[in-house]
Amino acid sequence: MMMTTFQIQLQESAVRIQYVSSMIDHMDVAASKVNKTFALAGVGMPVDSVCVYAGTNRVQFRTFWNCDSDTLSATRHIIEMKIDTTSTAFGKALIITQDGAPLENLGYIFYIEAMALKYFDRDGIETAQLADIRSADVLFTFRRDSPWNPGSPLRSNLQVKCFFMNSYLKGA
Repeated sequence: MMMTTFQIQLQESAVRIQYVSSMIDHMDVAASKVNKTFALAGVGMPVDSVCVYAGTNRVQFRTFWNCDSDTLSATRHIIEMKIDTTSTAFGKALIITQDGAPLENLGYIFYIEAMALKYFDRDGIETAQLADIRSADVLFTFRRDSPWNPGSPLRSNLQVKCFFMNSYLKGA
């Protein structure tokens, strides 16, 4: 009886570890994708015309970088990040679009319950002025239902400091 109980506990522990590690891996991938996308904001643009819209849960910016092909483009693009309002079995998704079309190579980032954005100028002072934005704090709340207790989901917060690298490095 002790051996059976021990085996069951080992199995449950392994499932829990796999579940938590997959969520951590998912959050790491999400942070990398979001940070890379923000870093490409403003490529080839004047410093004060990068941001188109900067809301608390949605951001749009201009760039000459083509995120779909991962190359520099002669065409100016509008990149948008927002949370999809419809919820699925995988939670809500962060959708990243270029000129209104979802970027498939960036994929959808699921298991998101909420996203909050704060914007900062070059000196790190919070700002709402589109021309002054050089970086953003992105706070994600990830939520994933527990396989062993659906009424008690795993919630994890992830805060990423993202710089509009081209605008930030150009100064002013």
